This record gives sequence, structure tokens and C-alpha cells, in this order.
Amino acid sequence: MGELVAVLSAVGFTDIRVTESFDPFLGTSKEKTARHFDVQGVNVAAVKPS
Repeated sequence: MGELVAVLSAVGFTDIRVTESFDPFLGTSKEKTARHFDVQGVNVAAVKPS
């Protein structure tokens, strides 16, 4: 998650928080492929100052 936070910070976002992480392909026909590529889902909250 550190890379995502760094990218968001670099483009001006502050107060960056990962509010939830989850496996978006759990129970689907593509679950094995997603695991192979270490796919993850996250919800992020951040502030973009004006």
C-alpha cells in the first residue's frame, strides 16, 4: 500500500488512509489468476487541498 500512498501524495493528496482492503476476485472464476498476480482491492480516502 505504500506505493499507492506515495503516488497519491506526489499528486497533492493529503490525509491519505486505506479504509478497507479486500480480495475482489474471491469466489470468482478468475480467483486463481488474481492470486498469481497478487491483485488486491482497496478503498482509499484522501483530501485534495484546493
